[in-house]
Amino acid sequence: MSKPNVIVFFTDQQRWDTSGLYGNPMDLTPNFDRMAIEGTHCYNGFTCQPVCLPARACLQTGLYASQMNIFNNGGELPQDAVTLGHLYKQAGYTTAYIGKWHMCHEEPVPKEKRSGYDYWLASNILEFTSDAYEVYMYDDEGNKVFLPGYRVDALTDAAIRYIT
Repeated sequence: MSKPNVIVFFTDQQRWDTSGLYGNPMDLTPNFDRMAIEGTHCYNGFTCQPVCLPARACLQTGLYASQMNIFNNGGELPQDAVTLGHLYKQAGYTTAYIGKWHMCHEEPVPKEKRSGYDYWLASNILEFTSDAYEVYMYDDEGNKVFLPGYRVDALTDAAIRYIT
């Protein structure tokens, strides 16, 4: 039996009631809604932290922010932290990170602080490297890669290009 593909979507500051699945009439999340209906749906999801960097660190490591001494956006993911990137790689997966990292002090994020991901197209603080229609990320070598279009669509398209 082959291993299933795994994609983790980590949306920033998205409340439960912003999705159509939970009755939001604005039709903002048709793809998330379809994935939840046809695939996996976490009925009791929550975040350990309401602040960006601690929440991302908790998701990546499975640890509480207090275990890593990360309490605000001024911190950094510990260098020795075991992350999803490391664990999936150990399980034989090829890993990629595309989008906002926000767990480092440097831009572009140095390779040794990318937590084991094989492919990289990201920025540390996305809001500092783009606005809604002018987007750039950094590739594996730290080069700027400009992405055309609206930021959310541009990042989604970049992920689709990687997958296919």
